[in-house]
Amino acid sequence: MLLKSEGNGEGNGHYKESSSSFNSDPEPELEPEQEPEYANFLKQTIENNNLITVNPNRKFSQEQRLVLMNLKVTPASPIYNLLKDRNTILKEYKNKGGVYLIHINVNGKQYVGSGMDLSKRLATYYFPSRLADGRFISNSILKYGHGNFSVVILAVLGNTLTDACTKTSIIYKEQEYIHLYKPILNLNPVAGSSVGFKHSEESKKLISEFRKGKPLSKSTKIRLSALFSGELNPFWSKVHSATTLEKVSRAKVGDLNPMFNKIKSKEFLAHMNKDRKGSNNPMYGKPKSEATLAKLRKKVYIYNSSRQFIKCYDSLGYAVKDLRIAAETIKKYLDTDKLYKDQSFYSEYIS
Repeated sequence: MLLKSEGNGEGNGHYKESSSSFNSDPEPELEPEQEPEYANFLKQTIENNNLITVNPNRKFSQEQRLVLMNLKVTPASPIYNLLKDRNTILKEYKNKGGVYLIHINVNGKQYVGSGMDLSKRLATYYFPSRLADGRFISNSILKYGHGNFSVVILAVLGNTLTDACTKTSIIYKEQEYIHLYKPILNLNPVAGSSVGFKHSEESKKLISEFRKGKPLSKSTKIRLSALFSGELNPFWSKVHSATTLEKVSRAKVGDLNPMFNKIKSKEFLAHMNKDRKGSNNPMYGKPKSEATLAKLRKKVYIYNSSRQFIKCYDSLGYAVKDLRIAAETIKKYLDTDKLYKDQSFYSEYIS
């Protein structure tokens, strides 16, 4: 299939080839639909247009296309196509709480969902991370492509910024439509967010046993790699805060460390303590290419607040010595477009 990563406007994206193929209907997942918890990340992702659209390698016959006359109630919107009408959907329903119905035009399967902000909620169906979560709806999008999906807004309950539109009222309305349409993709017949949902210990053991000895296939790894590469990665250009780093460190102390009380073999200790200098170094006598040296040196380009080029350093070390700025500070601001003392730092030349 082709995954299209959208740029700053329509038609300016680029395509990434994925070797994954979906020749059979994906198995439904056991977890209920989850409402996004990362509102700030959601907002930033939509604003930066870090969304993708999926185009399948082959055409599917839309024998079960959704038509208005087949709807059991009068909807609050026309029927949209997830591929062609994406920008309209995200623009028209910003800050509007309500209920929606997603329909697969190939097989007629449906899903009813809701959101306090329909724009943000529907945007998750273009998120790389959400499309790789293994849910039935996500796998279906990866198989059939966004162009084979229709979405219709069943009800808009108001503007969440100005009207008395509550999550409770939205969930109540969603439950009404689940009873009405009985959508097969709603594996959880009870409407609502699964925030706080936890598997029982018995379920955890069953899932663990099911996954044992079943590593990810090469095609799955390629697909996940394509979905999370570069700017599509949710942690792109972000750094852990000092508080998070401290928590991570504390989580590995003492008996929490995977190697706690485990005896290391003599061979392992000998390997760890082996002298790596001179001929013992695996790279001894192997010259590095200019391309490799350039990567290792990590050039630093300096620009002023007007984006005018000032100077290029062959390595981070040279920049630290000349500018008298800590290496961690330069790394923090590198390629972020943020200024530090009226200067910005980049790893590549900016024209």
